[in-house]
Amino acid sequence: MKWKECKNLICCDLKRLENHSWGGVAYFFTNASFKITLTFRLGSYLKTKKGLFFRFLYLLVFMLHKHYQYLTGIQLSIGTRVGKGLAFSHFSCIVINSNCTIGDYCTIFQGVTIGSVRGPKGGVPHIGNNVVLASGAKIIGNVKIGNNVMVGAGAVVVDDIPDNAVVAGVPAKVLSYNGEFNTKLYLQ
Repeated sequence: MKWKECKNLICCDLKRLENHSWGGVAYFFTNASFKITLTFRLGSYLKTKKGLFFRFLYLLVFMLHKHYQYLTGIQLSIGTRVGKGLAFSHFSCIVINSNCTIGDYCTIFQGVTIGSVRGPKGGVPHIGNNVVLASGAKIIGNVKIGNNVMVGAGAVVVDDIPDNAVVAGVPAKVLSYNGEFNTKLYLQ
């Protein structure tokens, strides 16, 4: 990853937040969502660099990221493949598997689990662009979630979800195909 790409990811994450004045300085000190995404982005950038100076910086950012993980209850490993515009609307009890992929402009609420399954049918989720994961949603196993998908509160997703779907229930079922309209409500 190049610095320009990392900077772009950080700017897109910041733009998802309201009232981002002073270039994000105020949000770094006050907004838990931005703290975790900023240290995640910087750590992911530094992890790819070689040299003693970058290793030292990575160690500092890694420790700060771990502190914010414990503080917020968001388990997001450095190096996870996450697109631009990541936002945690509320935090606590969020677990994201380090091998999953998350597309651009994903909104994650509290209590969400994006987890793997072991065995012959195992794997990790692949989440598309403009996806909203509401409170308590669970995305489990080798599933593909399309673009513009709204996953309802408490839903358990164990099967693939098509583009523009709104899903809810245990196991999750498609309720409508108004996902594009519903996910736009969460984009700032």
